[in-house]
Amino acid sequence: MAAAMCFTTACTDLKPEVYGDVTADNYFTTPEQFSNLIANAYAQMIGEYGYVYREGYWSMQEYTTDEVVIPTRGTDWYDNGVPIAMHQHTWVYNTRDINNGWSFAYGGTAKCNTVLRNIRQIKGTDESLYDEATWAGIAEAKTLRAFYHFLALDLYGNVTIDSAVVEEDATKIQIKQYTSKEIYEFIEAELLACIPQLTNDVRYGSMTRPVAYALLAKLYLNAERYAGEPQWEKCAACCDSIINGGYGYVLDNNYFNVFKTTNTNNPEIIFPIVFDAKYAKGNMLHLITLHYVHQDVYGLTTPPWNGPCTLESFYNKYDDKDKRKAQWLVGAVLDANGDTIIYDTGNKAIGDNGKLPAVITAKVSKILDATKANTFEGARFVKFEPEYGIEHHANSDFPIYRYADILLMKAECLMRLNGGMANGEALALVNQVHTRAGLEPYTSLDLDELLDERGRELAWEGHRRQDLIRFGKYAEGKWEFMDKDENGAKIDPSFRDEHVNIFPIPEWVMTANPGVYEQNPGYDVGSAE
Repeated sequence: MAAAMCFTTACTDLKPEVYGDVTADNYFTTPEQFSNLIANAYAQMIGEYGYVYREGYWSMQEYTTDEVVIPTRGTDWYDNGVPIAMHQHTWVYNTRDINNGWSFAYGGTAKCNTVLRNIRQIKGTDESLYDEATWAGIAEAKTLRAFYHFLALDLYGNVTIDSAVVEEDATKIQIKQYTSKEIYEFIEAELLACIPQLTNDVRYGSMTRPVAYALLAKLYLNAERYAGEPQWEKCAACCDSIINGGYGYVLDNNYFNVFKTTNTNNPEIIFPIVFDAKYAKGNMLHLITLHYVHQDVYGLTTPPWNGPCTLESFYNKYDDKDKRKAQWLVGAVLDANGDTIIYDTGNKAIGDNGKLPAVITAKVSKILDATKANTFEGARFVKFEPEYGIEHHANSDFPIYRYADILLMKAECLMRLNGGMANGEALALVNQVHTRAGLEPYTSLDLDELLDERGRELAWEGHRRQDLIRFGKYAEGKWEFMDKDENGAKIDPSFRDEHVNIFPIPEWVMTANPGVYEQNPGYDVGSAE
């Protein structure tokens, strides 16, 4: 199959056409026609409400960890306390982000089912007449559907399987809640069945065979949480299928090339969300994190939002020699003449009559500040190149799976099978990533250090929550502000336990389906009978 849609290939500068359902007179006889059919299912990941949405899937993976915190800066970014609750693991069943995460995942499965239903309508129900191209198209749509189910599994645990594509009468489709293990087994079976039918080519932005292996590796990597039994050998085997598969994936010599505005078809990226500043919008990470004063520094057409930053403890995990430390902005913000910019906060009670030098600090003093005194606190994220003159959306593609992660996953599997310590093979895998950052190679490595290395390498790429859970570091949340209230006063963290490893089923889902869902453990509010 060809790339899934026009803007998942090299044609990101072109405006994608809008296609209706394919008919019998216009069925896919070419890869391009199938691309048109499946485009909408991939498009679920782009847009302001897509994968990198700051109030949905990405925020659930990042705001809840030590990688991201959003201080309230005066009246900005309080958002009814939602970002603080996400960071402190005190969310409730009807939290905005939790609602949006569910809608995102199951909106994606529904669009995949539409593709599969259209194929049946076009090709007929006699599967013995399907040609190779048809089966490849079915496999691609099912693999993408498995991806969306994986997101739902990881976030909510006991969810539903949305695979009804045959029933024409929607009233015959019965919604059922499955256990986390059953969802795991469904995804595994789907991927294993699809892999032989998927194209073995490297097609940027499409669900091809190596992408399916990457997704399956992620499933196996976290199998103990999902299904109760570790699958380190299976995860390592999937990684090997990519490493030794002849696909041409390699580490880019320059870490930051992977995140440039010209990163389309970068050889390290296995599966990306392909963004385009004009048409395929949705990568706004530069916009949400940069301070207002950075508008002039980067020639941005609209002011940044001065929101999410990282915690000082996470920033300090980077050695000064680590080239990756440059993905964080800390220090004086300089104008064209090299002078520190002076910023007027509008609050006469602080600084020099309301004016403060624009100096970004790694330390965040507190997460609720009515004075705007902390307007410059928190290291800002610039891994994705802040393209000069850009508006809201960046042109940089967002890698969901990349080769560095595959190397680190295999190394982790080897370490898990070796009592938590790295053998020679594991060291060699990790050192490929570690030395690229300009650091001396590891001579020994334990799991705690591997977790830190994953954090440094994959920061803000949507993996941290999943990693912290797998390493047993998430529920306890031993990072800044996890044991303090909005005003910085100490609070009892004893209410936290491992129930926070999954989110509650959204209230609206339970209300719309009375008697179907049992609320996840630890969330006693929002159940619907």
